[in-house]
Amino acid sequence: MLGKLTLEAIPYHEPIVMVTLAAVCLGGLAVFGAITYFQKWKYLWTEWLTTVDHKRIGVMYIIVALIMLLRGFADAIMMRTQLAVASSDSAGFLPPHHYDQIFTAHGVIMIFFMAMPFITGLMNLVVPLQIGARDVAYPFLNSLSFWLFGAGVALMMISLFVGEFAATGWLAYPPLSGLDYSPSVGVDYYIWALQISGLGTTLSGINFIVTILRMRAPGMGLMKMPIFTWTSLVTNVLIVAAFPVLAATLALLTMDRYLGTHFFTNDMGGNVMMYVNLIWIWGHP
Repeated sequence: MLGKLTLEAIPYHEPIVMVTLAAVCLGGLAVFGAITYFQKWKYLWTEWLTTVDHKRIGVMYIIVALIMLLRGFADAIMMRTQLAVASSDSAGFLPPHHYDQIFTAHGVIMIFFMAMPFITGLMNLVVPLQIGARDVAYPFLNSLSFWLFGAGVALMMISLFVGEFAATGWLAYPPLSGLDYSPSVGVDYYIWALQISGLGTTLSGINFIVTILRMRAPGMGLMKMPIFTWTSLVTNVLIVAAFPVLAATLALLTMDRYLGTHFFTNDMGGNVMMYVNLIWIWGHP
């Protein structure tokens, strides 16, 4: 991935991207300057960035989720505007490849980087208080989960300005996401953003399952738990069941792209889906 990223990967020919990059840089400099002017770096570092307090981690999850909501909303506005102005006489203001990237990024952001972290933030804020726990079972792991999610967010945002994002749709099915049809860095951004943030989500799911099952206040049985805690427990069980499968699938796609394997192609007798179908048929005669 890094070997493909050169100065030519910066889309100077895309005015929308360059204007957005300028706005982000100016906004970032303004925030940096304000924090420096008011001498808040030490406070941010000690009270927020390195905290293991579940309430503050929950607030940070929600703040980042709302920021990504704005990014996903901007993508949605561009898509709808493109559909409104495009006609037989005009192709609209977005090139087809750029539209495909926006379409993919919108789906990935709204599911993996907005909805899921927003709910995780609410669980951080509410669940320990509802079950009478002082914190989650593994506070440091909770902080690590957030920063792994933050690393995935950073990759998503960088893909807007350096290189490109996947143009495969947010599910990124092979062979469209394979090396033959997507040779640039777009799918690589997709893989690593989801893989890193997905690891954080999995660790967070384990953390909440242990917290709910082992740290309830004395006398609070499972049938006495609030409904939000019950839904959090079920949600995190599903996360722990599903996300390792996603991680394994992304790892196989990574090997196809980087190592020349054939898990998702018919070449060399690969095709993982063929084996999955055979296993399913064997289990359902």
